Amino acid sequence: MSVQHLYLIAVAAVLGCSSATSGNQATAGLPRKSNLLTFEEIAAAHADVNTAYDAVARLRPNWLAAHGVTSAVANGAGTEYALVFVDGMQYGDLNSLRGIPAYHVGSIRYYDVTQAGGRFGIHAGSSGVIEVTMLSPTPR
Repeated sequence: MSVQHLYLIAVAAVLGCSSATSGNQATAGLPRKSNLLTFEEIAAAHADVNTAYDAVARLRPNWLAAHGVTSAVANGAGTEYALVFVDGMQYGDLNSLRGIPAYHVGSIRYYDVTQAGGRFGIHAGSSGVIEVTMLSPTPR
């Protein structure tokens, strides 16, 4: 086999591999953003997602993992799990997501400890924040 044939085979292989990996991320099943979970993604998950906790557990399970206590917060008690904020206000721990119906959620965003500190200040805790933005009620 000549060098020209090997060159053509290599080019064809590269082009074949590149077209298989390119394309729409949504059709590949990959999340659009790893730190954002949208209403559309939650709705597409169908009936087995009843609460905000269920949505996160199914679609972004790494947000529920322990991230380690990086420092003590103002009251001296650090936490290894993210805190939950709803519409900018502190709401509770991860279990508080179980009380939020998924169909009321506009979006859910994860902030790591650095981002959370910048956005929520000392109230952000020591292991990040999951912020839930609720859907606005529609007038009748």
